[in-house]
Amino acid sequence: MTKKTPFTDSLSTSIKQHLDQLPQAEKRLANVILESPGQLASYSASEVTRMAGVSNATMTRLVHRLGYENYDQMRRLAREGKDWGSPLYLMDRRESDEGGKDAAGPFDRHISASVQNIHRTFAGMSPERVGEVGTAIAKARQVRVFGQRNNYFFAAYLRWQFIQFRSNVYLLPVSGETMAEYLVGLQPNDIFIVFGLRRRTPGLAPLIAAVGRAGVKTLLITDSSNHSDLGADWVLKCDTASATPLDNHAAVMALCHVLASQLIDKTGQAGRQRLVKIEELHAQLNEL
Repeated sequence: MTKKTPFTDSLSTSIKQHLDQLPQAEKRLANVILESPGQLASYSASEVTRMAGVSNATMTRLVHRLGYENYDQMRRLAREGKDWGSPLYLMDRRESDEGGKDAAGPFDRHISASVQNIHRTFAGMSPERVGEVGTAIAKARQVRVFGQRNNYFFAAYLRWQFIQFRSNVYLLPVSGETMAEYLVGLQPNDIFIVFGLRRRTPGLAPLIAAVGRAGVKTLLITDSSNHSDLGADWVLKCDTASATPLDNHAAVMALCHVLASQLIDKTGQAGRQRLVKIEELHAQLNEL
């Protein structure tokens, strides 16, 4: 029977568990895979064995020793790792061996990825949906913005943009506090914005469900590899393709600017008056 292995406890973990007991040739192959396990998603078994300098039969023995039916099953796990966004699985061994050098210069491929991500993101996004979201943000009693890990940075940035033009915008979670303490007191005229870019934490769907039970609408900002809306009312997806193992978030920042621009337009004179008062207080307090 095939071993049932969830991604978080699969492939690289399985290899590490067996590594000390492997024969020499299989260990050499296993170490090559561990350096860049995501390469299995795009390389054939023969290509990987050539990298390790071993035979195809060595791959067959390693696959069976790890408890998998065949190499294709390992490739599926590697694809899951790439979709999950693990930098280890996005690293290509050949790129690593070449030292990450760019023949066209150190900036070109990063600029190209950023431009393509921005174009693809907004090409697949409905202006009407963005306008609907902008109106909801402007009219809400409170706006609560949530993010964890790298998502926390984007949530903090978006909140900072918003507070220039409206009050009652809160960043969650604050260190040491639980989400339950923030969910109490939510009202249907609030809006909850969740950044759920990979690699997402597993509690997002229950959080969005709890917010929905309070009658509050949720905006989920996520990456294009995410095929689930996690129960959110609105979903805006950003392309994050990259020339490196780290996701390119240029489109995410561009979307933050678009949403801030929507808020400026929707709040109108009231928003501009708030900004005027903020600038006056900056001057009075000699803050900047």
